[in-house]
Amino acid sequence: MFGGILLVALGVLLLRLWFLQVISEEQYAERADANRLRTVRQEAPRGAIVDREGRTLVTHRTGINVVARAQEFDEGRRPGVIRRLAKVLDLPPSTLVAKVRKASGSPLQAVVLAEDINRDTRLYLAERRRDFPGIDLEETYPREYPIGTSLAHVIGYTGPITAETIEEYRQRGYLGNEIVGTSGLEAQYEQYLAGKQGEAVIEVDAAGEPRSRQVLSATPPQPGNTLELAIHMPTQVALARAIAERVSESGSPGGGAGVALDPETGEVLAIASFPSYRPDSFSGTRPLAVDRLLDDSRRPLLNRAVGGLYPAASTFKVVTAAAAMRRGFLGTTEVLPSPGSLELYSQVFRGFESRSWGELDVRRALEVSSDTFFYQLGDLFYQDMPRTALQDEARRFGLGAPTGIDLPGGDEEGIVPDLEWKKEAFRDSPDPLDRTWKPGDSINLSTGQGNLLVTPLQMATAYAAIANGGTVVAPTIGRRVLDSTGRPLRSLVGSRPSRSAAIDPTVLQALRDGLAQAANGADGTSTAVFGGLPETARVAGKTGTAENETGVDHSWYVGYAPADAPKIVVAVVIEQGGQGANAAAPAVCQTMAAFLAFDRTLCGGGASAN
Repeated sequence: MFGGILLVALGVLLLRLWFLQVISEEQYAERADANRLRTVRQEAPRGAIVDREGRTLVTHRTGINVVARAQEFDEGRRPGVIRRLAKVLDLPPSTLVAKVRKASGSPLQAVVLAEDINRDTRLYLAERRRDFPGIDLEETYPREYPIGTSLAHVIGYTGPITAETIEEYRQRGYLGNEIVGTSGLEAQYEQYLAGKQGEAVIEVDAAGEPRSRQVLSATPPQPGNTLELAIHMPTQVALARAIAERVSESGSPGGGAGVALDPETGEVLAIASFPSYRPDSFSGTRPLAVDRLLDDSRRPLLNRAVGGLYPAASTFKVVTAAAAMRRGFLGTTEVLPSPGSLELYSQVFRGFESRSWGELDVRRALEVSSDTFFYQLGDLFYQDMPRTALQDEARRFGLGAPTGIDLPGGDEEGIVPDLEWKKEAFRDSPDPLDRTWKPGDSINLSTGQGNLLVTPLQMATAYAAIANGGTVVAPTIGRRVLDSTGRPLRSLVGSRPSRSAAIDPTVLQALRDGLAQAANGADGTSTAVFGGLPETARVAGKTGTAENETGVDHSWYVGYAPADAPKIVVAVVIEQGGQGANAAAPAVCQTMAAFLAFDRTLCGGGASAN
């Protein structure tokens, strides 16, 4: 019996040995290889971002991250390693513990403990690898911004994939530990800018230390493609500088914004918002800088060019004129009186400085920016039923809706108020009259006031339609995608549809004539700024002085040039900057000087105008 038991036990042992050495040989060989071989992920550099002439706007440099690999992190030694590493990195141990726990959920992936460490820290850790088992150094490619803050709002910034979005990125083929675009164009064109990670297989010992410098196999990382923008950098610099100067000179406690477009294609030649910020504030190494930005009352993170909402003021008068001529309230040569003040519905509506201009046609009314001329049109729109002709015209010009610009989240849609809007906006008001459309609503809307709110980008797009013959273009910042050799891979212009504003040619010509007179005529509201420019750079445009809740007017100007063959349209608003000709108009002129190559000293300093 005892011999039988021994034979059975020996048989089981031999069977187990046979199973391990024959049946499972391949499996255990793979495990042994896995213990001695390590696959190191190699981050891929993101593609560069350049302007339309190839000037570098965003590039990268080489840095070093400290990373942890959970599968190599011995539980018993982990607390000591973390304490030592926290001292080296000057970080609280609890911060590293939290990050290592995150790594434990994905044991085959490295988690970044510290980004872009300095040279001394890198050398210290490299020389003491055995003191930090499970900790490694990996190359990274932080973004660099040679243009500073000029395009921060539209370029955006990069960062690690968050826990909330990791599944979405994995479905798109990401591992989850990559650096991705998290805002602006970096996020919008992530599919082109992101490179493809490389891999290197090396042999290591039990401590995870490389046995030699030999790489057993390697797949090099593939850099991302280059994104070429429609931005014209000299124009961009001029616009950003002009806005900052005008905000400073006006003493505005707020900011300003502006957009320059190619009126034919919708390409964004320049776009600026002030105040701005450093894009590398979000690199992960500057948490205090981010806190300061979030706490700043001037809201530097707000892209005012696409997200700032303002009354359009007198820049809206071209829309009122177009609507009146479309509806038949006004002919292109018909005249209306322009008294210093006008009594309607037992209320006196005064013009700018209560000045009387006599009888005016639409061209002359735009030149002098007569408020009472347009108040009369507003009254006609109120008497007309169903009282939507002016709002319909505003929407034909693209107001009250996003422009479709290629930025994540697009842009604000603004407000073109009508009866339905008032019912919703004032649904909780105890006064039922607040939910009705009153005469003053139409009269105020005729001069771009009341509840009307627009963005600088929307006004630039609206004036582009006048400049190009009636097409409402879809603005685009991205121009082309290029490969590493500079060969075009894809055009980004025209990827979003434009549409017609259906403006009658005679109406369009009347609007153009009026805008040209407003910038060059004897009584033009911005002649003091643009009247001295050469004929090849003659401007057509309109000032605006927008009343708002602060009690200090916003300064507006929207115009295009050359007036007879437009190549650029620019819209600028200076918050609490006063009258349109005094702050915004000079900023527009200096921007046009950079694009059309005329002497910026030819731009005048402004005058008293609404």
